[in-house]
Amino acid sequence: MAQRPAMHIADAGLLATPRTRRDMLRLMALGGTAVFLPSMLAACSDDNDGMTGPTPGGGNTLTIDFSKGDIAVLQFAYALEQLEADFYTRVVDRFSSSNIPTAERTLLTDIRNHEIAHREFLKAALGATNGFTLTATYPNINFEDRTSVLNAARTFEDLGVAAYNGAGQYLTNAANLTIAGKIVSVEARHASAIRDLISPKTNAFSPSAFDDVFSPGKVAAAAQGFVVDKLAFANAPTAFVQGPNNNG
Repeated sequence: MAQRPAMHIADAGLLATPRTRRDMLRLMALGGTAVFLPSMLAACSDDNDGMTGPTPGGGNTLTIDFSKGDIAVLQFAYALEQLEADFYTRVVDRFSSSNIPTAERTLLTDIRNHEIAHREFLKAALGATNGFTLTATYPNINFEDRTSVLNAARTFEDLGVAAYNGAGQYLTNAANLTIAGKIVSVEARHASAIRDLISPKTNAFSPSAFDDVFSPGKVAAAAQGFVVDKLAFANAPTAFVQGPNNNG
């Protein structure tokens, strides 16, 4: 999953050819979440039996136990999707007092909707037993300032892509791996779109041939500054296949 997908998107029955960045994002969100919800729930159902979720959020230690296999990977993804959905919700809620242009507000609203869809998708797949609530915090982010918002969005999107790319190697169920691949495809397009807003008409939307591939520990360390709860792992895997652009 390390290579950034091409910008062209095949027809999914909604749009014959995506003509705008907004069309592209809407098409990918629909194709990467709701359509595949039943198959993912079925794939996870056997693994949920007798499992317990991480320590509840709210300033406590949130521990993800990798002895649970695929469930732990999905919990890890769920934590990140909660963070992204919360961030973009706050961005949209502050539009009335921000200096973000109207056209960019439309795009950011679409991204918010995608992240909420990802969050709710994983929440449903994990169920009440394996779910949890993460508490986010945003030091030094000015939600009324375009530059501050876009720079933070780039950080979150790049981290999300690297996280899915790195965690995918620990998934053992083919259906779960397919879903992770579809979600990271959406996240990669988010990352490209945000980078294009920051530096339009440059190669910033795709600065390298391969995206980063981060280990869960590296992702948790990068995300910790935006999470009130302490992120921790139990029985964390020691083997990790690194990406071509980084050391994991």
